[in-house]
Amino acid sequence: MSPDKRKTKRQRGSSLTAQPPPRAANRIFYAVAEGAVTEYDYLTMLQNAFSEQNAFSEQNAFSEQCSFRIDMPRSRPDDMKPWRVAERVLAVAEEDARRPEGEQYAEIWALFDRDRHRDVAEALDALDGHSKVRVAFSNPSFDFWLYLHYALHDVPQDGWNHQIHQLLAQRSGFLGFGAKDKRITKARADNLLPRIKMACDHARSLDKRCGSGKCAHRRGTKPDCGPLDQDPSTGMWRLLESLGIA
Repeated sequence: MSPDKRKTKRQRGSSLTAQPPPRAANRIFYAVAEGAVTEYDYLTMLQNAFSEQNAFSEQNAFSEQCSFRIDMPRSRPDDMKPWRVAERVLAVAEEDARRPEGEQYAEIWALFDRDRHRDVAEALDALDGHSKVRVAFSNPSFDFWLYLHYALHDVPQDGWNHQIHQLLAQRSGFLGFGAKDKRITKARADNLLPRIKMACDHARSLDKRCGSGKCAHRRGTKPDCGPLDQDPSTGMWRLLESLGIA
């Protein structure tokens, strides 16, 4: 590695290192994400912070139901699309169904974004109705979920991340976050963790607006918002709810 590249890496920081999960987790989850870095860093952050019942959990009155483990793929391609995520999740679910009941995953999660992808609807349809599969779909992207840790934002993004990255760059620790710097470093994790409840509240509020017909999304003559119409939105709060965090 050249000196310039080493310097750039030091400036940006490194992804979080996964700490050993609890030996006897109450529940074991599996997650496949579209991105190769940010989503998995975030899941690592959650596992490090909550699954060991550390001081942060105690401070925020989280109960022992937070004892969990999140298994993730070892191979994490950098160009995953929603349909490919769906395929991998369904393969994990098929393998999981062959295990003894006591060794199966509690839930299997697919994390993917709207971005400018053309296969989102097909991926959602393929996963719909599966008894154990859950979807955390973010529109326009997972980065919107990160921004909700700081403020509510309800301006449609049309599948683009530029504005979200601009807003995130104004928050502590996220200067330079974007296409070339997608990691969640320890400094960024320290900023995100105390704001998790806020992020969930913001995401839920956007979801409730759709349910009540009071959202600002461009529905036209449609009577209801579908996932692709809910711009911006994210289902990440549902995953945290399942983990017992929110």
